This record gives sequence, C-alpha cells and structure tokens, in this order.
Amino acid sequence: MKEDNDVSRIFLLNPDPRLLSEAHRAGVHVRSARVDPHDESALRPLLDEAEAAGLFVNPARALRLLADADAVQRMVRDNRLSPDAGAVSGAPRLTVETLSVHGMHQTVGITARTSYGLLSPAPLTEDTAAEVRAVVTALLDLTGYQYGPAHTGVALTRQGPVITGCRAGLPDDPIPELLKAAGGFDLAAGALRVLAGKLVEAVRPERFAAAVESSRPPGSAAMLPDVRFVPGPGARRPGHFVVCADSPAGAAQRVTSLGAPGAGEAS
Repeated sequence: MKEDNDVSRIFLLNPDPRLLSEAHRAGVHVRSARVDPHDESALRPLLDEAEAAGLFVNPARALRLLADADAVQRMVRDNRLSPDAGAVSGAPRLTVETLSVHGMHQTVGITARTSYGLLSPAPLTEDTAAEVRAVVTALLDLTGYQYGPAHTGVALTRQGPVITGCRAGLPDDPIPELLKAAGGFDLAAGALRVLAGKLVEAVRPERFAAAVESSRPPGSAAMLPDVRFVPGPGARRPGHFVVCADSPAGAAQRVTSLGAPGAGEAS
C-alpha cells in the first residue's frame, strides 16, 4: 500500500462519535462499518474490502483479540509480558494511550489514577516510564495491531509493570482533555492521522493536568484560571473539572481547592 495514501480518507470500525466529529471538522472522509469485533469471520470481508479500496486497516485477529479482555490476559500471561506479581490490588494504576501506524506504536500519554482522580502526565521516573512503554508495545506487537489508538491499563507492582487490560480505541473522557491541557496534544486528531497512515509528532507535556469527577454544575469554579468543566457523555453521567498546574502537588492542591464532589475521595 502506498505511503502517500490520501490523508483525507480513513476506515473506522464501529466508529467512535468523537472520531466522527473530529473527522467532520477536519474534512476527513470516513468509510465505516459496524460488526461484532469478536466475530473474526465477519470482520475479514469488511476489512478486505476496505483494504482493496486503498484504506489502512488492522488484521481481523488483532481486533478480535483486543475486544476480548480474557484473551488479552492470556496473551500477557502466556508470553510473560508482566512479572508474576500475584494480586495487584493496592498497586498504583496507570492508563497508557498509544497511536499505531504501520505497526509502530508511539506512547502519547501516561495518566495516573490518584486518590482524587486522574493526573497526566503520570509522575514516573524515566526508567519506570520506559518499562511501561516497553510492556505495552510488546503486547500490541503480539496482537498484530497496526493502525489507530489503543488504551492500556497498567499496575505498577514491586516486580514491575503489570498489564491489566488493553483495548483498541480512544480512552473515556476526560483523558483526551487531560492530554490536551498538559501538552497540547489532540488525541482524536492524532488518531485520524495514524489511521490515514501518517506519523504523529511526539509532544512533551509542559504542565500537569488533573481531573476530578463532579456531578454539580460548573458555577463559579469554571471561571477560575486554568480550570474548565468537561460535561459527561450523557445527561445522567457526571462530568469532570480539569485543572492545570506546574507540579503534581500543585495539581492536587488546585483540585482540592475546588471543593468538587469526589475531590479527596478514592478514584
């Protein structure tokens, strides 16, 4: 397939509304299909047809594996991708966002789950961050994933990082908003780019962004500097306050000062 494939044409399987919205804004033509990703026999003809049309697609096997949480865990265990750490309860939790193009996986965000909510980027040492990226990349290589975003859960145990789950697609809100607030990286725009077979540029976050769940209206808090409210995806789903700061401690302090329901509670 040509490297100069038209950036304005992509294929989406069971399209995420956020990607459809970004594609419409960017003038990207979307060819899409809906099918149960667990059904590899149904996936194959759709993917073959899209590939024949010159679009970049993932192997049916990769999509099936990443749609099956049990299959992911078997792959992690059978290939010894994570240490035999036993129970991971109580271990610090991370979520890792990657964008893949031509089978190359780039980590574009690592977010920590904290006592008050979410913090991005996770305050990791360079060595720990490298270990996390390596184990996530190894899993994606084994599945055969080629194009698009992936969302991976990782627990940091004393024996090393342990993958707790992985799926194709964008993460739930507010993680994309955290990546944008911390370093200006637009995850949806990056996902469209790799789905069109184009590389993305690495972005090093300049600040820390934190999010805390809140079901209350923004009120006066939304008027504070470096604070914004991200509504929930539905009328009954809570939204999040997103704040920016120059350090993890500063982000935690700003979240606490909001007095939002959820601040100071376990996430």
